[in-house]
Amino acid sequence: MGLYSILQRSALLILVLGTRGTLCTRDTYVDYLEMSFFFDWNPPAQLYPVPVTQQCETINIKWSRGPAQGPNPVPPYYLQVYASIYTVPIVIPAGDRLSYDWAVPFPPGTLYQICMFDKNGNTGGCQDVYTVTPSLSSQDPTCANVTLPPQLEVEGIVNNGPISQYGWIEQCTDISVVPKGGSPPYTFTIAPSLHPPYNITGDGAMNWTVTLSWASSFFISVADSAGNMWANGLLHSGGPGTTECLIGSSSGTGAHVEPAVAIGAGVGGSAAGLLVGLLSMFCVMRRKGRKERDRQAFLDFSSGADNSSLLNWHNRSQHRPESTTPIPYPDRSVGTGGAGHHSLGSSPYHVEPFVIPTEDGQRNVPSSPHSNAEAPLPIPQSLSTFSSTVGQPAVKPHPGAVYVLHHDNNAPPVTIYHEEGQEIVELPPRYPANSPPPELVSRNVSDNRRESEGNRTDGSDLPPMLQQQRRPNHIRKPAHHPHQERQGRR
Repeated sequence: MGLYSILQRSALLILVLGTRGTLCTRDTYVDYLEMSFFFDWNPPAQLYPVPVTQQCETINIKWSRGPAQGPNPVPPYYLQVYASIYTVPIVIPAGDRLSYDWAVPFPPGTLYQICMFDKNGNTGGCQDVYTVTPSLSSQDPTCANVTLPPQLEVEGIVNNGPISQYGWIEQCTDISVVPKGGSPPYTFTIAPSLHPPYNITGDGAMNWTVTLSWASSFFISVADSAGNMWANGLLHSGGPGTTECLIGSSSGTGAHVEPAVAIGAGVGGSAAGLLVGLLSMFCVMRRKGRKERDRQAFLDFSSGADNSSLLNWHNRSQHRPESTTPIPYPDRSVGTGGAGHHSLGSSPYHVEPFVIPTEDGQRNVPSSPHSNAEAPLPIPQSLSTFSSTVGQPAVKPHPGAVYVLHHDNNAPPVTIYHEEGQEIVELPPRYPANSPPPELVSRNVSDNRRESEGNRTDGSDLPPMLQQQRRPNHIRKPAHHPHQERQGRR
């Protein structure tokens, strides 16, 4: 990948991240308040809470620290009651004690929900939504009237228009509240049932993304610094919108993100990615250059003559004619750590083809049409290693060498290792009349080979076994055994 492609992709990434950061600022996720205490008004003998109260029924509200992990509560305490028949919440002082008796003043059919706060705004959460039913003890119950706070004018907007007091708001859509008066700063409170509330503070319009599960009930309210208030509900979260905001960001995974911060983060990440890409390219190119230098150093021989010989041998061996060429005796020092090596042209010895002698002991040497063949080509010393078919260790061949591997008792097969283009002639064994048995000859030959390998260092001397004069053996034809005559001819 070129530098231009990297820069082009980085610019595209910056544009995408900047656009994404701007879009993400439309959604506002907040963290719910930590619980500082717990409260309820369930009767001691009641196993499960029943969210129903009678009109003017007095409930005994109790609270305690319990397992809450929020800030320590500080009295005095306050009840904030949301009712479906009012557009403002009701704030009731609960005093400094840990219990409070309150008579429910709402008419039958009213839905209400109670939340609690301490002096510093630490919360005890919100209880479930209760329904007011007619009184069973009196047909005309009477209880103390409630005092409503001053009304704050607020405009509520959702994705499909003005907010309804009893509406269902699609999940992952925004609720926007715009105060029309009052004294900033404003506090936007979202109070879900059986859940701690959310608080958002601002000086003007405020947004909240509905990050509640399906059919969750909740109230919303706005209060200014002068005590003016506005409320709306009972609301529910519903569909058929998307639920992507609930994955990993339910109930607030962060506050408002400014567009400048999002774009700056995108640009910084792109610059870091570009730097990492350039460093990676530098490392890769440096490694490739090092490998190329190592390869050139491996091909660089000690002298220029060796290089030219290697190239000449490689080029000429592809068109080498099949002819009888001088073959040097292989250097036994190869593979044993010897430093000396010889080319084909430096050996004064030639291996001539064997010709069966005639009856008078003379040899008929045929004239070779290739007697004036070109000089042997230099062969590099580093040839491949041959291994025998009977499990013998690998032997490193000398240039131009031919190896014939015999087995015990002349058992077949006879394995021949040679280079391509060389002519191999296999001859039958011949023994003089006064020669020892083949086993003894093999043993003497092995001893002679070991002695020659120990004494010879330059590879120019032939072993004694090849210098022995061959004497023809006259074949006697027995008169009375034709079968043995055929065996003698073989």
